[in-house]
This record gives sequence, structure tokens and C-alpha cells, in this order.
Amino acid sequence: MKKNTVSVTTTANIALIKYWGKRDERLMLPAKSSLSVGLSALTTTTEFETAEHDKIVTTEHHQSNFEKKIMNFVNELRRDYGITQPIKITTHNHFPTAAGLASSASGFAALTLGLNKLFDLKLGKQELSQRARLGSGSAARSVLGGFVVWHKGTLANGNNCFAEQLYDANHWPTLRILVVVVDASIKKMSSRDGMRLTVTTSPSFNTWCTESEKRISAMHQAIAKRDLEQVGMLAEADWHGMYKSMRDTQPPLEYLSGASWVVIKTVQRLRAAGILCYFTTDAGPNVKILCEERDAAIIEQTLMALNEVNNIIRNRIACEPIIT
Repeated sequence: MKKNTVSVTTTANIALIKYWGKRDERLMLPAKSSLSVGLSALTTTTEFETAEHDKIVTTEHHQSNFEKKIMNFVNELRRDYGITQPIKITTHNHFPTAAGLASSASGFAALTLGLNKLFDLKLGKQELSQRARLGSGSAARSVLGGFVVWHKGTLANGNNCFAEQLYDANHWPTLRILVVVVDASIKKMSSRDGMRLTVTTSPSFNTWCTESEKRISAMHQAIAKRDLEQVGMLAEADWHGMYKSMRDTQPPLEYLSGASWVVIKTVQRLRAAGILCYFTTDAGPNVKILCEERDAAIIEQTLMALNEVNNIIRNRIACEPIIT
């Protein structure tokens, strides 16, 4: 049997206007729209080849059900398109896995793009985004590079819920996103479980969703102008709303650690001293910082002097996924 092979490299993304919570867990439909930027240095490489038996090879530790999630995703796609061919999938994240750095986003985006290529499905960008969403919500955004908006959609079947690129990587060449790693271990509660708790128990969640949705247009305009101050202020405002809804979830969700807060307060001090930098986080303790290239070195130097910081990964805006 002649083996067909495909290799895909995708990137994680960080939501500037956040995704947290679903209105339909089966179809992975978000409670609100979101807007993200791809992270050039946080990459996943996944290789596919036709085989005699299904096999999954991962080169790092994941949460316990990761391989099962992959096979469920593959089998759903095969069922939908009448495919019976077994495959071998080898996947590797070039950054900490399940630590709040969107490894599932890049992982399931790579799966979607690779299966599309391997089986010659000829899916368009909108269809790829919708298919990736079924594996991990934020993967809907990682099938595209640059700045991306994920439309929550209005239809119950999810047919108008998909991601769309706003600007590619060339739009803002001097923007840098610093990923500050304070803890690379696997988080104790998955994003999916945390979202479910927030949606069902947080009294501030619906209010935040309404306010956050309104920020998307303003964020789009700020990105269009490459206005770091406005982008950063909007991102932090949206983060504060999400964090509040996490904290008034029952029981309260606390993905941040003491080290996270040391980094956040350092960012605030740098900004007060005249260095434009802004923070955001997701479901994990690691902090992402938005800044201009001219300021990245001094920010990194300041943060690396902290005992709480293990590593800093400097990112540009991610380009399109690479498929060979």
C-alpha cells in the first residue's frame, strides 16, 4: 500500500476580546464572539500518513483524555465524509501543553487542516473553521493567521458560527506578544469544565458577554490604526470582565497564581513609567504581554529578573498555517 503523507504546522492564538463560555456544548457554539491574534512562536506540528491501523503518537504529556478526543474528532469527520482509511497521526507542541497557552487551538486546527489535505476534502476556510471548532472552540481561529474574529453566529445549527481573518501578519510588523511562562505544568481544571461552571453559576457572566461583544468593533478599529494603547486598554478591560465572572463562579475559578500577579503588577509599573505594555491571560497562570518591538527587550530584561518567571517566548503575529 502506497502511503500518503501530510505535514501541518499551526500556531496558538490569544484572544484579545475573550472567548469564555458556550451556548451549545455539543456544537461548540460560543456564548459571544471573540477576536484574537495568532502567536508565531507557539507552534504545533502534526504529521499524517495513511496506515493499516489507526495510531496516535504524541511527544508530550496531555490531559488524560487527549488521545480519545483526537480519535473522536477523526471518526466524526470520517463518518461525515464516508472515509474508512486508517491513519497514523504524530503530533508535537513546541510550547507547554494544557497550561493555558491554547495548545488545543493549534492542535485541533492542525488536525482539521491535515485531514482536509490527506483526504482531499477541499473544504473552504469557513468550513475548516467550523470543523476545527468541534474539536476545540478556539481552534476555529487557529486555522487562520493574523488577527481573526470568531463570529458567534445566530443559527441553532451553527452554520453561521465561524472565524474570519481581519488582517494578516503583515498588517502590524512591529507588534510583539510576549508569553511569560511562570508555570508550565498541566492545569488542574480544563477550560471546558471551567466554562461550563461559569455559564451555569456566575451572576456577572451575561453582563460581561454583552459588554464584551460591544468591544469587538472598537478593537477592530484600534487594530486597523495599529493603536497599541487602545488595543491594550480594550484587552485589559475585557480580561477584567472575564476574570470577574471566573471569580464569582461557584466554586470560584482561580487559574492565576501568585507568580501571575507579580508579572501583572510589574507590567503595570512599567506602563506607569512610560513603557507601553499591556497584559492578558486565559485559563492558566501564564501571562501574555502586548508591546512594540522597540520596548520588548527592556520588558523581557525586567521580567527575567523576577524569581517567578521561568521563560519568556517572544512572538510576532502568526502567518498562515503551513501545509505540505
